[in-house]
Amino acid sequence: MIRIRTTMTAGAAFVGALALALSGASPAAAADDSWQQGTRTSGPSGAAGCVGSGLKARVCFDPTGDKIYVYDGDADSASAVADWENYKYWTDNSVYRSGQCVNSEGADTWVVCNKNFYEEGLILLIARTYDRSAGEWTGSYGSQGFYTS
Repeated sequence: MIRIRTTMTAGAAFVGALALALSGASPAAAADDSWQQGTRTSGPSGAAGCVGSGLKARVCFDPTGDKIYVYDGDADSASAVADWENYKYWTDNSVYRSGQCVNSEGADTWVVCNKNFYEEGLILLIARTYDRSAGEWTGSYGSQGFYTS
């Protein structure tokens, strides 16, 4: 049985949240495979842990298959985005991988990005919105850490 644990070290939470919240870098500047458009889906299973706002952006992590789900709840020019960081170990503050899972499908839709995270690690998710035409982040709606084991 897989269970989601939502505890994280204060250091990992602080470093990850601070880096993402203060980041002014455009997602286009990230590595080629880190800015990923998700595949449309009906939403996460009951095993997923979620964070964010159903009115703007909601992101969920399902450790079964290492899937990130992104919900866009607003008919605006911004896309809902799961901004993520994967830490090798839940006690380590160094980022192993990072990226974004993007929902550009429009309001009231879910997408999924199928990843392969480092096991026995931590995934930090931040629910955000990004306006690609303006080239700017437009909102942040919460962050949460989940164990990947």
